[in-house]
Amino acid sequence: MRVLSMEDAVLGKRPDLGSVSDQPAHARIAVWLEKLIVSGRLSPGDKLPAEVDIAAALGVSRMTLRQALAAIESKGLIRRSRGRFGGNFVETPRLEFDHTGLPGFTEQLRRLDMSAGAQVVSASTRTPSAAVREALALKRGARVHEIIRMRSANGTPVLLEATYLPAARFPGLLAADLTGSVYAIMAELFDTQLFSADEHIEAAPASESSAELLAVPPGHPLLLVTRTAYDRSGTPLEFSHDYFRSDRTRIRVRSVADRAPEGRVEPSPAS
Repeated sequence: MRVLSMEDAVLGKRPDLGSVSDQPAHARIAVWLEKLIVSGRLSPGDKLPAEVDIAAALGVSRMTLRQALAAIESKGLIRRSRGRFGGNFVETPRLEFDHTGLPGFTEQLRRLDMSAGAQVVSASTRTPSAAVREALALKRGARVHEIIRMRSANGTPVLLEATYLPAARFPGLLAADLTGSVYAIMAELFDTQLFSADEHIEAAPASESSAELLAVPPGHPLLLVTRTAYDRSGTPLEFSHDYFRSDRTRIRVRSVADRAPEGRVEPSPAS
């Protein structure tokens, strides 16, 4: 276990809290600490400097700092304990994937200052299953590109993707470099961007083949996200099964309250 101080080089590049920003200071501090943890520059078990030292070095109040610490604690990135041997300890991070919008895996990791990797397990053009054909609204006889990739974050396997795209809409796509963002290929080579998606999230056990690729035991619980994505006209262009390691990832979805008009209650007739 490292007991860190504000003089340690890993904490040397600090957020500029004096610049104009839409984010309050505590949010910028939380982002700074989160990136240090998920990027691996802070390791599980590391003890952060005393709160009074962090606050003084950043020029903020302890209340502001505690707001930042509470935010990253809620994500499971630190463990806070009290007492003589207490403090703020770095936990094994789970990467948070925001499914509110449609950023791809590569873009999500870029925001976390992490390196995204891809191992292409297989890539072929084939006749789709009935489920894939229905999801993509394809006619019988149509073919799809099937791309199966293992995605990694800073070298650690975290996601197994099985992606299906209409072959007629994206001719020659498999000749492109598939170790980067497929969404970027769609945009750059085919002038196509996804606009919306329907997603279903459920638990699924790792098969022997997926377990080997994701470096987990067979039967390990995975988060399965099944997605159908559409262009602006509502045409389905992507169907995929994404298997996330549940011990290294979590999925964020932002909801908005239903603003449908409330039912009107009629007054009781006078007696």
